[in-house]
Amino acid sequence: MSQWKIFEPSLEGEYARVIKELLSRDGEEVAKKCGVIYLPPRSKRGRGRFIVNLLTKTYSVELDRGEIVDLIAGREIRGEIALLIARYLCYSSGGGRKEDWIPYDRFPGSKQYRSLFDRYVIRPFARSFGYDPERYKAVCKRLGGKRERLGGLSYSFNFLPRVRILTQLWKAKKEDYIPPTANLSFNHSARYYLSVRDLFLAGRIMVELMEAEAKKLEKR
Repeated sequence: MSQWKIFEPSLEGEYARVIKELLSRDGEEVAKKCGVIYLPPRSKRGRGRFIVNLLTKTYSVELDRGEIVDLIAGREIRGEIALLIARYLCYSSGGGRKEDWIPYDRFPGSKQYRSLFDRYVIRPFARSFGYDPERYKAVCKRLGGKRERLGGLSYSFNFLPRVRILTQLWKAKKEDYIPPTANLSFNHSARYYLSVRDLFLAGRIMVELMEAEAKKLEKR
C-alpha cells in the first residue's frame, strides 16, 4: 500500500525509525502502559525485549537486533504487523476506561482513510465470508473470537493487549438479491494506543489473518 504514501518515508524506513525511538523508552513503563511483558537485558550492554500477544500469536520484540520474532514459528516477521507492534509499544499514551464499540469512521481524524478502510477492510471481509457464515464462525473461533450478542454475527477479539476488535457480519440473502454486509469496530480506548492510520492497518491485518485462516480450513 506504499503507493498511497501512508508510510513515512516507507514501511521499512518507518519501522527502523520507530524501533530507534523505542530504544529511548523505559521498558518497564512501556510494559505497564501497553499490557505486555518486558524482559530486561542480561548484561549492561543489552537492550532487553518485549513479549507481545497479537490475537493467538506471541511475538518477541528483540531490541538488541531491532527484530520482531514469531515465537512459535521461530522466525523474524516484517511488514505491517511488525510496524504495528512497534508503534503500539512506542507511541501508546495509555489511559481510557470507556469500552464502548466505536465504528472506524467515528474516530477523530479517520476521514482521510475511510475510503481505504472500506476498500481494504470492509469489502474483503464481506466478500470472503458473507456467503459462508459457517466458515466465518469457524475462523473466528480459531482466532480466539468471543461470540457477542450484537447485530449480525458478532465476534470480539483481543487484537493487542489494549486494543480490541469487533467483527460483525450480515450474510447475503440470495433469494432476495441482498448482498452481504459487514462492519469492524474498535474499543473506545483504542485511540490511546494506535493512531487512526494504525487502526486502519489493524483492521486490514485482522481481515487478512481471517482470510489466511479460512484457507487453512479449506486444506483440511
